[in-house]
Amino acid sequence: MFDPVAYFHIAYARHAIMNPLRADRLVAIARRCIPATLPRVLDIGSGLGHASFALATELDAYCVQVDSSPRWTARAEALFARHGMARRTLILTMDAASYHPPEASFDAILCLGTAPIYGGFADALAALSPALRPGGVLIVGEPTIDLPLPRRYKTYIDNQEWAILSGGELLTVAENAGFELLECHRSTSEEWDEYMSLQWAAILDHARAHPGNSEAREFAEWAKDEQEVYLAYQRHYLDWNVIALREKR
Repeated sequence: MFDPVAYFHIAYARHAIMNPLRADRLVAIARRCIPATLPRVLDIGSGLGHASFALATELDAYCVQVDSSPRWTARAEALFARHGMARRTLILTMDAASYHPPEASFDAILCLGTAPIYGGFADALAALSPALRPGGVLIVGEPTIDLPLPRRYKTYIDNQEWAILSGGELLTVAENAGFELLECHRSTSEEWDEYMSLQWAAILDHARAHPGNSEAREFAEWAKDEQEVYLAYQRHYLDWNVIALREKR
């Protein structure tokens, strides 16, 4: 049986930020939108820790990272320790949906591709907004699709059970949740290509290094299917957005 957790542990091994987003773009958004100096940041589904590390390094933020993968949180701890930054973070290995931060305790919350932890975009906003300090921002990464889709790609998305909003729907959900949109940035084609290519190379190299391993072969076949979907459809129809939201007064 296909194990998606094992697959992505391999696929993300060479990533920094585990999204089609470069660290310098995240830092630029944070500089413009986070109101506080020495901000406190909550990073939901923090993965390998590079998003928090960028903000800790460039904004002198204190980052609370929450992720369910012990493998990834160990690497995040090692990243901060290697650069003498361990004092700038608290890393929790747990299901983020079970983490309940104190109210009004963070100047910014990162939810980069991790809204499904709470059940979706609207549920993530509802769960995380109480933890924001006045004037604080949610920096959320979400996909959108605005064009009519080819039948084969729509079937693929439906089979994956992805609930992907349009750009207009994303804005409506945010406004109905009491937020105003400060910024919206679409990932570039270069960011997308790098994000996907790093995954494919990691999976295929793993299969080459383990020629007799049936799971490694299965993962390689899955990666090849993903290449076909990405090049034929996803590259053209799916957008990745990083949006900065602030609660309305």
